Amino acid sequence: MGFLTTLLGAPKIVNTVADTVKGGMDFVDKAFYTNQEKAENANKLMEVWVKIQGAIAQENSIRSVTRRLLAWATMGLFLFLVFMACALWKIDPEWAKYIKDTTIEMKLAYLALLVGFFYFGSYALSGHLFPKKK
Repeated sequence: MGFLTTLLGAPKIVNTVADTVKGGMDFVDKAFYTNQEKAENANKLMEVWVKIQGAIAQENSIRSVTRRLLAWATMGLFLFLVFMACALWKIDPEWAKYIKDTTIEMKLAYLALLVGFFYFGSYALSGHLFPKKK
């Protein structure tokens, strides 16, 4: 009886081994992140980001208006300090150095970069990289 069971159970063993090999191959395939997969994921991520920016741009609540005012104030302050440092350089280099050092210590450049990318970059990306289809 054991011989017949082993003989008749052979297809189950073959199927199990085949499933295991297939699962192992899928594991190896998923272990490598190809450039094509990276590009597809980056494209999907960018499309989602542009949709989020479009939704934010259409929002006109008090919170969105406040965010826009803070963005303009942050960019305005940074650009004002940079302009003043450049303008004062010939007149009084010490004041220009003080303004530059203060801007660096407060990390206003990073803040301005983030605000500029988040609030103003989305319009450039949606217009140039992902133009609306006619």
